[in-house]
Amino acid sequence: MTKKRKHSRTRRLSNSGTNSETEKATREFWHGPTALPDRPSKVQVAEDAAAVIHSLGAAPLNGQEDTAEHYFDAIYHRSVTLAAALATAAELVGDDEDEPIG
Repeated sequence: MTKKRKHSRTRRLSNSGTNSETEKATREFWHGPTALPDRPSKVQVAEDAAAVIHSLGAAPLNGQEDTAEHYFDAIYHRSVTLAAALATAAELVGDDEDEPIG
């Protein structure tokens, strides 16, 4: 003879109304209480990507300072290039002469 299966307790609890609260919290998180701003402000592309990092001094890598500096500079330059490309695609690149939006 076969045994009768008992109903799963988790199946009974899943319909207790907590899903609507979770869905509501998720909706509020992703959609937010307010609308998006009209337009973000313009950004300026940095001319010297590593200026702040160089102001801190040489990397503490004994015997590898020059090599590390070369690779760090390449990474900083690449990150500024990618950020500038994204800002340009979104038409957010501005100059000092541009008036603030808003």
